[in-house]
Amino acid sequence: MPRNRVVVAEDDPSVRALIRARLSAAGYDTHTAHDGEDAVDRIRNLQPDGVILDINMPVMDGFTVLACLNREHRLCRIPVLMLTARHASEDVQRAIYLGAKDFLAKPFSDGQLLARVARLVRPPLPAHE
Repeated sequence: MPRNRVVVAEDDPSVRALIRARLSAAGYDTHTAHDGEDAVDRIRNLQPDGVILDINMPVMDGFTVLACLNREHRLCRIPVLMLTARHASEDVQRAIYLGAKDFLAKPFSDGQLLARVARLVRPPLPAHE
């Protein structure tokens, strides 16, 4: 069975390494980006099954990255999990409005991360006719 490909865009090297290690250990083909511009490039090149996107990043924040993905037909359907240390309801609302499928606040447990990513990359159920 092919492994799900996930791009993790996080500017904090220790958090990025932690997420990559946890997802790789769980069987995901995990790739990382250190800022928003790098994230857009990797997402374009890799066409991942899902993206974990930190809101606060240099060059381009997570909201700007999400808006860029929405403007490209081949990227707009890639599910995105927004990740942030801020606990503001406006962030959640803005992320969902821009098309994020889920939102996870730091700090988080391994179990929370793995459950959210599994749900993120799960294929949609077929529609009943």
